Parts: sequence; C-alpha cells; structure tokens
Amino acid sequence: MIRIAIIGLGLIGTSLGISLRSADSKKDPMGNIEVIGFDRSTDHAKEARVRLAIDKIAANLAEALKGTHLIVLAVPARTIPSVMQEIAPLLEPGAVVTDVTSTKTDVMQWAAQYLPNNTFIGGHPMAGREQSGPKAAAHDLFKDAIYCLCMSANTPPEAVALCEAVVERIGAKSYFIDPVEHDAYVAGISHLPFVMASSIVNATTGASSWREMAALAATGYRDTTRLASGDVTMHCDISLTNAAAITRWIDASIDQLQHLKTALAAGDEAAVTDFFARAQNARNEWLKQKPGMRPGEAEYEDLGVGMVEKPSFFGRRPGKR
Repeated sequence: MIRIAIIGLGLIGTSLGISLRSADSKKDPMGNIEVIGFDRSTDHAKEARVRLAIDKIAANLAEALKGTHLIVLAVPARTIPSVMQEIAPLLEPGAVVTDVTSTKTDVMQWAAQYLPNNTFIGGHPMAGREQSGPKAAAHDLFKDAIYCLCMSANTPPEAVALCEAVVERIGAKSYFIDPVEHDAYVAGISHLPFVMASSIVNATTGASSWREMAALAATGYRDTTRLASGDVTMHCDISLTNAAAITRWIDASIDQLQHLKTALAAGDEAAVTDFFARAQNARNEWLKQKPGMRPGEAEYEDLGVGMVEKPSFFGRRPGKR
C-alpha cells in the first residue's frame, strides 16, 4: 500500500485527496493507497475528512510523515521554506517530497537547500478555481489538466514513476519542464491574466461613476474579471515569487495597450482592426490545439511510437533506497 501525506488541506490539497481516494484502485496501478492529512487549521482538517479527502487526520507533522512514501506540500508558496525546515528531520530515507505551488524556481532552490537528503520533485497542476478552502474542493478539479513536474538531473527514476502515477490517478497529464522555463511561461498564461483582471477591476471600481457603471456591467465584465475573485494570499505569494517574469509580461501588455492607444488617438482604422484581428486569429488557433501538446508531439503520437517502459516505485518502502 502506498502511503501519501498531504500537508495543507485547502482547495488544492483537499481536491487532490478526493481525487486520489475516489479513483478505482482495482484499475489503477497504484492499487490501494492511504492518504494522511495535516493542516494547522483544525477546521480545514475536519472538513477534508468529511469530504473523504483523507483517511486520517494527523495530529502533527511527525505523525503525518511516519512511514510515508510521498509527501505533498499544498501550502502557500512563501511558507514552503519554513515547512521544509520543519519536515527535514522527520523524513524517512527514501521518502519523496513534492509540492503544488504555482512557481517552481524558488521552490526547487529551497528544496536543494533544506531537503538535501531527500528526493524533491516540483509539481504544479494547471487547475484551480476562484473559491478557496476545502469546502470548494472538487473530485474532478484535475481531470484532463496539465500537471507540470520539475526535477533535477539525478532524480531517481522510481521517484518520477511515483509522481507520474499520482498524476495519472487523478486524471491529469504529466508535463515535464525546466523550473525557469515553467515560471517564464506560466507568468504569461496564468499569472498575467489575474494581474490584468485585478487591474480592470481596480480601474473601473475606482472611478467616481462606478455606482452607475455597475448597473450596466454584464457577462463581458464578469467573465473578463473572474480571476480577480481569487485568493488574495495565493496571488500575492505567486506574484512575489515570480516577480521578474510577471514584470516582463506586464511590460509586454503595456506595449500592446500603448500601441492600441496610439492607433485610437490617430483614428487609424487599419491599425485598430489589425490589433483585434491578430488577437482573434491567435486565440482561435490556440483553441484548435490539443491541450498539453508540445510542438511536434501530435505528429510523434501519430507515428504510433510507444514510450519506453518506466521503472516502478510500487512495493518499495520508506527507509529503503
């Protein structure tokens, strides 16, 4: 039996537990699993247990980590260093540690610093919702989602196999990526959208005419600003741990807005039309793509080329290398 500990039982941690425990163990290569949960909020822990996300609530970190094969850190990004320092002396040899935070470069560096004796694989499921906390958790939150995995060159193959098995069990797709590359990309496609949504809300609601405008705001405003309703602490942590990459995308967005502003001021119909047409065409092309496919990967799959057999983690116990 594979024993998994989830540290942090908010939206992602609880959803992960629900997804893991609701999978058909007879059809899944992981077979039967046991999920132990720990959260400093007793209310979160109790709610996760009620939602059947975990088999047992651990009273403390030592209890949560005892005999555990995989530890998932589902805590805010900027608390990761302190949590790593707490669990370091409690980890058993052979235990694998991963996380679910939205930035990876800093997290990988913290793992190298604070968990040098254990295997760490950075993780980031490309899934979420505006609501936070265990009550917002969903069993299908990760279904068909891309799940980013980051590792070092000397990561044991069996540790990779374990994380891949978890990703497969929750219905997601593993996507291996360099941490610096990850942060640069998600800054544009994930972090910039909530920055822009917040900017729109702050600009419009700060206007003296907002009370009158609010009565007119409909689906366009609601859909465009949806991400601004997200968890403030999470967005702050993400922004501060990926500031350089987000700043570059903000600058790129300012350039685009300035280009449109100049065209509007000049009454340049051709330039305005081109601005919106390029965006429309680019988005339509993106919508045609198969989710999670790298350039050329679809063609590779069409050739019917199979993957090499991967090493298995199963049957191995913590405490054994």
